[in-house]
Amino acid sequence: MTEAMADKRAMLAGLHEALWAALGSHDYHLIRLENLAEAAGMSPQQAVLVAGSVDRVLLSAIGAIDEAVLVQSATDFGEDESATVHEKLLEGLVQRFEAYGDKRPALQTIARACPGHPALAMMLSANLYHYIDRLLYICGDTEQSFRRMARIKGVCAVAVKAGSSWQRDDSPDLSRTMKVLDRDLKTAAEWAVSLRLLSVQKGMTEEDDHL
Repeated sequence: MTEAMADKRAMLAGLHEALWAALGSHDYHLIRLENLAEAAGMSPQQAVLVAGSVDRVLLSAIGAIDEAVLVQSATDFGEDESATVHEKLLEGLVQRFEAYGDKRPALQTIARACPGHPALAMMLSANLYHYIDRLLYICGDTEQSFRRMARIKGVCAVAVKAGSSWQRDDSPDLSRTMKVLDRDLKTAAEWAVSLRLLSVQKGMTEEDDHL
């Protein structure tokens, strides 16, 4: 890594930290890039060059967390090759909720901003889709097809629904969230089988003939 790249990553990390802090006390639409730059100890021009906008800082901040979770999930899955796709999905989604555990107030602020900021809502939806796409891949679902796209959207819906339970889950092991995820993933698998998005014989454990 060159020195310039290292400096850019360090500045971006500083903007991430400043944004998470700001989201704890400010409405999203009131946060300005120049304020984040000041909090991160850089000039507004540097912030523009490194990130460009508050939306891009947010997407990068979420992406950094998601990348770390996926790396950890891939490592864990590699240590238990006997686990089913359902078990891996459940573990991967719970790990993601755990990673955002100290950011619940910030995520509530972001959620409140989405109805008045359609571009933000679309950006976050696309990011979740991309995350689930990669999570399914490391779970063993590597087929590229319309059916897989439908499966991704189904798991996204499960994750979004579980988010409401997670916001209220004060159990140390997120047992309530895990219960909701486990139940809804099984229900989604049943629907997927009925719609021929999964094999009736193999269900959530493996894909069928990859049509």
